[in-house]
Amino acid sequence: MLLDLNLIEIFCYVVEEGSFSKAAEKLRRSQSTISGHVRNLESFVGTPLLDRLPRQIVLTHAGKLLYKYGRSILNEKRSAEREMKQLLNGETGDLVLCGSTIPAEYLLPPIVASFRAKFPQIKVEVRISDSKGGCADVVLGRAELGFVGAIFEPDKIESRPFGSDELVLVVPNTAEWRNIESIKLSELATTPFLARESGSGTRSAVEKMLGYSLERFNIVGCFGSTGAIREAIKANIGVSILSVLAVATEMAGGLLKTVKIEDLGSMKRDFYIVNKKKQSLSPGAEAF
Repeated sequence: MLLDLNLIEIFCYVVEEGSFSKAAEKLRRSQSTISGHVRNLESFVGTPLLDRLPRQIVLTHAGKLLYKYGRSILNEKRSAEREMKQLLNGETGDLVLCGSTIPAEYLLPPIVASFRAKFPQIKVEVRISDSKGGCADVVLGRAELGFVGAIFEPDKIESRPFGSDELVLVVPNTAEWRNIESIKLSELATTPFLARESGSGTRSAVEKMLGYSLERFNIVGCFGSTGAIREAIKANIGVSILSVLAVATEMAGGLLKTVKIEDLGSMKRDFYIVNKKKQSLSPGAEAF
């Protein structure tokens, strides 16, 4: 059986993007073309690779097997192309980074700017998710380096600290909170609280400091980004524990304020740079 590498690459894009339409947009082709290529691949291997449900696609057993080896083959292909380009043209190419919300949005931009000043011929792409997603991107080869607030799959990645941050209790600067400077942890637990999703490094750090799950709090909303929580606090939906970096502008403008949690000390946490174990980095990644 001779598998078409182009069809495998399209199939992997569909799996990783989670839909035919998103894969088509990424590859700059029509959705019908992408669907047709996947059908051709299924016809060639003689079995369905995807179960097409109303709002999602699910890998079949055969699809899981083909994706596992297909992604590995494509990673090797990308490595070969990158190294050949560097051999022929010098230090050039693409560098894909990933990061969780806080390091990617607040710490990486000036670092990328400094790097680009030294290596203008290297194109840098930064993908933003939560810490769990960032670690997964590195393990699966979708990014060379990750910048996260919590470590997931530690047996498959190497990590080292690269920065730090402080978490603070953020509340709306309304009449209800304006004269409150501190709150007991027991009182906070009953206050309407806004939480990040379970894969978030911020949530993981908060739960580690508390010594128990945030599910014991009065959670009135769970959001996939710090920005969404920040806006929800401004809308007076609830309060949350966030990075001080993420609310500096709103605090300076008087829209939000911080309140001390009496039972906790300073809430410091580290950020980590991660890469896949036993996999050499590209010269661009090494330079970064």
